[in-house]
Amino acid sequence: MLLRSLTDVGATKPIGYLPLYTIKEFLRSDPETIAADAVMRGLTTAQFAQNACCIKSGALYAYHRAALGDLLRENAAAVRVAGLPLDPDEFVAHVAANWYEMGHEAHPLIAAAFGEKFVENPAVLSRPEHYQ
Repeated sequence: MLLRSLTDVGATKPIGYLPLYTIKEFLRSDPETIAADAVMRGLTTAQFAQNACCIKSGALYAYHRAALGDLLRENAAAVRVAGLPLDPDEFVAHVAANWYEMGHEAHPLIAAAFGEKFVENPAVLSRPEHYQ
């Protein structure tokens, strides 16, 4: 069940992550093994240490670069207003390093990138099917 955050990543859920603590302590695995599996499924991965991440133990992110790029391009105006990067790799690094509260203008776009169904302000997104 814990792995679903990463195994569900694809066209409709462009990003997923797991804290490094969860991978090591609960899954009894290592981030490199989990990342290798994601890469074999065509995903891109990035591991962030605790000093470069808003997750206390650091985190492993897996993302579908093309789907994330499409989401960012299709919502470029909202991305700019929220002060988020348009490049998928930079977006993931930025989201890993910064926590946004629900009321922040970046939150609906980030929620959509994580495949969340509920978006506080769905009018910000041009294609709501991205967050189904």
